[in-house]
Amino acid sequence: MSNDIEYLVKIEGDTAYLAVSGKASYMNCRNVGDYFAKVAESHCKHLVIDLGKCLSMDSTFLGMIAGVALRLGKENADVKLLNLNERNRQLVENLGIYKLVKIARTAEDNNVGGTGLGVSNARQDTILQAHENLVKADGQNLKKFEDVISFLKKERDK
Repeated sequence: MSNDIEYLVKIEGDTAYLAVSGKASYMNCRNVGDYFAKVAESHCKHLVIDLGKCLSMDSTFLGMIAGVALRLGKENADVKLLNLNERNRQLVENLGIYKLVKIARTAEDNNVGGTGLGVSNARQDTILQAHENLVKADGQNLKKFEDVISFLKKERDK
């Protein structure tokens, strides 16, 4: 699975960058969550996520984007998504994430570069939080993810 994805990150001044290449999913995004926490703790004012080479995103990864956007929004910082393909744009729109982020058609910096993140499965608590973030982004998502959220809560409480 690790061959299917690459995450490149860097922080320059008050701007953090993430470039995604491949299929972003719960099976490989654990370190992205850690990076997003670092971005928030570093008081970055801008997070730029280049999805130009991102083939697909699952609900966990999208929920992580929603979570960092909610957190940064409280600090008057912004998240910008660049180079969304049509399918990824539909996902961002259908899940209401567009309400939390800025969307740009082309990259301001087509060469995000940076350091590669390791790839590992997201933790169960991270997956739960990601789906709860999607509900915070748009209340209509509760219908879409209530079974997933309920299952993950039951597993957590065992």
